Amino acid sequence: MDIEAKVDRLVERSRKLKPQTPLEIVRGVSIRRTQGGILVARVHYSANPQRDPELHPEWKRQERATYSSQAAWDREQEIMDEAGGGELVFADALLNHWDKIVISNPEWRPDPRWRVEAGFDHGKTNPTVLERCYIDHEGVLYFCGEYYMPGREIWQHVQELREIADLRKVSTCFADPTIFDAIMQQSQMAGRPQERAKSVNELYIEQGLDLFSPFAQDRSDISFAARVMQHWANLDKRQPTLKIVCRNYCEKPQPGLHHWDSPNLLWELMRARRVKLTAQQLLGRNASEAIVDKDNHARDAMKYVVMSHPEPTARSRDEIIAEHIRPLVEAGDFTSAYIRSLQKREELEAEGEEEDWDQPFSGLDIPPARPRRFYGMRRL
Repeated sequence: MDIEAKVDRLVERSRKLKPQTPLEIVRGVSIRRTQGGILVARVHYSANPQRDPELHPEWKRQERATYSSQAAWDREQEIMDEAGGGELVFADALLNHWDKIVISNPEWRPDPRWRVEAGFDHGKTNPTVLERCYIDHEGVLYFCGEYYMPGREIWQHVQELREIADLRKVSTCFADPTIFDAIMQQSQMAGRPQERAKSVNELYIEQGLDLFSPFAQDRSDISFAARVMQHWANLDKRQPTLKIVCRNYCEKPQPGLHHWDSPNLLWELMRARRVKLTAQQLLGRNASEAIVDKDNHARDAMKYVVMSHPEPTARSRDEIIAEHIRPLVEAGDFTSAYIRSLQKREELEAEGEEEDWDQPFSGLDIPPARPRRFYGMRRL
């Protein structure tokens, strides 16, 4: 039968059937009518012979690996509007690639040269959380260290936060912008002038912790989840660009100060779930991609760091030179390494680097090519 004649026949037939009844034209292509009588065509990837799972199953296997979850695949490729409702957002990627994403080596420590940023989420009854993040030279994020404590006063939080490792190295700590609103009414005492309302941030500053900056970028949980899954996409072929350090994971919260681990962050990520609509709600709208607003305090602190899109840590001039001459040093060609280090030094100076070049060179330890002074080198 001619394809055009078949389409005409099926279009006419669809008028007599119940709404939403699909009629297949060819493999992967079908039509249906909505409740309002609108004709809708559905084109599935199997309509392309090169992508038909029955003919070329390898295409589906390769393409599926690029998606972060089965629900994401079902929504985009299988055209299943209801997919994802109630889905665990991050657990699938974490469980499938735990050894890549989670650093559990007890001896692991971040490079002291990496830049440190942090995210902060204040709570009263809910936990107050600070998540510390290291950014390496390639832009990989390492969440390593957290403070997680519910039900305390600000002065009590400050005492604990002052003790967290590398707090002085934190270059930026983004916080929920609502803690900068002056909404905390101070107590009134007889015989004293009325005190103005203060923000939560001001109360922290009064206790000696002037660390927080308002987060002014995208605060959407949906955008955050998509961003994290980009860091964890296609991990069968590459390393993740976001990692979490945890040597003491547990299936329940672990309040307190964790200097070099983020167990509560990992616990919250494992529990994060999308909102699930009822069958009646699904009749009138698509499945929600919103994430359930529960157990999300460490996740919010993480969001402020991830969604700020931190830049990779810049390499120092010494590190650039050391990396440049490393192959020559490993080959034992110290004379050429010495000459190339001087040439690279001149190139960087010409590029207008701002580092002080009167400081000794502290790169690789290589011997001089001839008896002359050269900082950072010694005779063997």
